[in-house]
Amino acid sequence: MSELDDLVAIDGVLMAGRFGRDWTIAEHKSKALYLENPGATEMAQWFCAAITMMLSSMAHAIDAMNQTGFDQTSWLPLKSWSYSGGDYAIGVRGDRFLIAERAKLRSLDELDRLLRKEQT
Repeated sequence: MSELDDLVAIDGVLMAGRFGRDWTIAEHKSKALYLENPGATEMAQWFCAAITMMLSSMAHAIDAMNQTGFDQTSWLPLKSWSYSGGDYAIGVRGDRFLIAERAKLRSLDELDRLLRKEQT
């Protein structure tokens, strides 16, 4: 069983996957009962790519501003983010992602914990 199979086996996780270098979905697994919609999968891909690029750009801007003063802390590199809206939540950590039912998660921190767990 692969790490993606293990993640999708968790109650509430609908899809787990990995992005390629160009932010296309390189591989993914989804629940057997989850009807995959190619348009929705593509929208999730672009949503994740856009948010990651936006947060990375903001981190670079804040980092550059902080480095001009006495504050030597850094927001880089961007490691992970999560989003919750409506009935669903998305978590991205590095090149990996999860899409889950929000009501079945204990918290948004659960998304990051699940993504980190498989990397150790």
